[in-house]
Amino acid sequence: MSEIRVEAIHIHPVKSCRRIEVDEAAIVTTGLAHDRQWQIVDAEGGCVTQRNHPSLATIETALDEDDVILSASGCDSVTLSTQDASSVTVLPLVGKRPVNGVDGGDEAAAWISDFLGGIHRFAAVTDDSKHRAPSSIDSFEQNITFVDLAPVLLANSASVRWLQERALQPFGMERFRPNVIVDAGEPWIEDSWRDLTIGAANLTAEVPWPRCAVPQIDQESGERQREPAVVLRAHRWCSEAPTLEGNWKTMTEGNALFGMGCRVAPSGSTIKVGDLVEVQTFQDPIIAPPLDI
Repeated sequence: MSEIRVEAIHIHPVKSCRRIEVDEAAIVTTGLAHDRQWQIVDAEGGCVTQRNHPSLATIETALDEDDVILSASGCDSVTLSTQDASSVTVLPLVGKRPVNGVDGGDEAAAWISDFLGGIHRFAAVTDDSKHRAPSSIDSFEQNITFVDLAPVLLANSASVRWLQERALQPFGMERFRPNVIVDAGEPWIEDSWRDLTIGAANLTAEVPWPRCAVPQIDQESGERQREPAVVLRAHRWCSEAPTLEGNWKTMTEGNALFGMGCRVAPSGSTIKVGDLVEVQTFQDPIIAPPLDI
């Protein structure tokens, strides 16, 4: 196997808003620093995502140290900060167990309410939130932000190219909203990875990632497309996952799979673009690699 290196790193400071492409990312107790630290909530405190509001893809994000600056076409920018923020309890997307966090403030609430219509606010997790996945699906065994479940999502650009060659419409890697992108040269080999190192960071690939409807949303325009749902259904569909149990089995069967959900440690290490990816151990893939047709 030829050398595999990190090709790109994406963080998403606000869940469902636009990514930031960075040259390096610090590892913290919840995954990559700043990734999905914030989420948008409705009047009941429930998580709001691109699943119901595709236009969130068009909200640009930028970092000013630990603050997040949001901007969108036709709107003034607004800043999110956890400094001196009031406490709030909200619901994450998965699990629906209340999470103690902090509120983004009235100015930001007015901004996102104007953008989406209706009553909305921002909420953030902090070091004190200690948000965990529900115990029945807590394979990652570490605190998380407002990610769906996985602290880090790893993807292989060779696998995207394989799908692109067979798809009805063009799409890019950004549709899958991954964190760490590598080019392994060979498509789908990442399904067999288990323990790996990237720079000083240790990752364990726990599960192949079941995909929702979000990859169908163009991450530049916010418009919903057919692909990559069609090509995933044809080539990456999981009908049965006999090696999984319980809720993971339920979540995986009847879904397309792309990318690997990973735990990551230790806190204080860093992943950089260009870092060597070294696979230490392997596992049996949940589904066989698709036929090369």
